[in-house]
Amino acid sequence: MTLLWSIVPTELVFANFSEPLPTRVEVQQGGVTMLVTLGTNGTAKVERLISPNPQDYLRPEWQPGTLIHLSKQP
Repeated sequence: MTLLWSIVPTELVFANFSEPLPTRVEVQQGGVTMLVTLGTNGTAKVERLISPNPQDYLRPEWQPGTLIHLSKQP
């Protein structure tokens, strides 16, 4: 059994519990792996960047929340 200790009312915690989770996939863009939420018309929203290069995290076009256009994968 799991207990939930929170000051937030349970109605708010479980308000969207029945809605399906968005589709998230890992993609390669510009040599960098990122976790994205798929959108429409070939777009996706960056959720997480996965890179060993610290400079990649400073690029504004790859910040979480940014909409990107997915390129065709070979």
